[in-house]
Amino acid sequence: MPRFPAGPGPLAAFRGLMPGPDMSRIPAFFAATAAGYGPVASWALGPRRFFLLNDPALIEELLVTRAGAFIKSRGVQRLQRLLGKGLLTSNGALHLRQRRLVQPAFHRERIAAYATAMVDRADRFAAGIRPGDMLAIDEAMYRLTLGIAAETLFGADVDAEAGTIGHALDEAMAGFPAALSPIGELLDHLPMVPIVRRFRAARAALDRIVYGLIEAKRADLAAGRTGDDVLSMLLEAREGDDTMTAEQIRDEAMTIFLAGHETTANALAWAWWLLAQHPAVAAQVERELDAVLGDRLPTAADVPDLRVTHDVIAETLRLYPPAWVVGREAVAPAPIGEWTIPKHGIAIACQLVMHRNPRYWREPDAFRPERWSNGETDGLPKFAYFPFGGGNRICIGDSFAWTEAILVLATVARRWRFIPGPGLAEVPTAPLVTLRPKIAIPLVAAGRPALV
Repeated sequence: MPRFPAGPGPLAAFRGLMPGPDMSRIPAFFAATAAGYGPVASWALGPRRFFLLNDPALIEELLVTRAGAFIKSRGVQRLQRLLGKGLLTSNGALHLRQRRLVQPAFHRERIAAYATAMVDRADRFAAGIRPGDMLAIDEAMYRLTLGIAAETLFGADVDAEAGTIGHALDEAMAGFPAALSPIGELLDHLPMVPIVRRFRAARAALDRIVYGLIEAKRADLAAGRTGDDVLSMLLEAREGDDTMTAEQIRDEAMTIFLAGHETTANALAWAWWLLAQHPAVAAQVERELDAVLGDRLPTAADVPDLRVTHDVIAETLRLYPPAWVVGREAVAPAPIGEWTIPKHGIAIACQLVMHRNPRYWREPDAFRPERWSNGETDGLPKFAYFPFGGGNRICIGDSFAWTEAILVLATVARRWRFIPGPGLAEVPTAPLVTLRPKIAIPLVAAGRPALV
């Protein structure tokens, strides 16, 4: 009989892992399990054995040392209903091939070229605000990062479609808990069930927009109007005699388009919320911007000098990691530490839990950006903090996301400080595909107070 680590019983696991309407119980279950059982815990649900890893060395084994023994788990595979077989959801040889074809679009020189559009759009957003304006900052960041993604990655303007895209993405995300439920596969064959009907309508709306972008770019290329954007690269990509099929281009475009703005939008929304709650930190950011930038806009060259701004983003990604959980399925028995994960066993590493593990983080629930520059995080094990994953599946757009988040925050904070809307004391999380705010985040544009 195989020996497994201790963990919660089947009933507790069933209660904790049933998706429910928004999956909000799942992080609490992971946190309680990690607190109760230590670095590794396991439980059985039906024929499956699950393992929760809450130790950096074990997470490194999962994502790096033993990565070849695992594929992405069911949750990510269910995302194929929306994203197809793009970089996020593909496995094995297909993933490696697609990553090689897409990687050049995210080289450092390319990202520096994208920075101008990031700053220009953020400055236009800031210029449209008036003192006392109440903004749903989460929606504002979704629209801003959507425009940046479309312009930089696709050479397109989708401002007129922003409402349609936002609504479709909300509908698609809302259907994710049901897709993960035990009857998720059955629901796929019941098109008249309301949640399935809404998901299919959302996918059709997003497909219409993405295929429209692809066809417009094909026309540009046929007319000799080449571009440096990702979509041009996908259409022209070759590996030997192979090119991407139309379906592969759609899947990669959909993945990059949606993942390329959704995660950064969430990070920025949470960052503004944290700064609104911590005016002393907001003042530190403003002093840094005055010292580094004076009265000019930031550029990509300024990013290394914006240390306080960087630390605010780093701390936001610790407390509210947009990619909040990683799951892997073993394709063969795989040793992790002193344990063996059986074939088809599921290994889970939860950033939302690991990033607040008191063994590695002082005041783990506190927003303390200074921890990233005062030596406190020196020597931290690599996988105590992994907001972009790790190993050969690390997010291909991590440098893009860092640059965008820092430049957008710096550009807007030059002009504005925000304070919480009336009566807003707490913003619960909605841990869906990404870690979204569960409610709108209303912030008031208060302007910048005089700095001393």
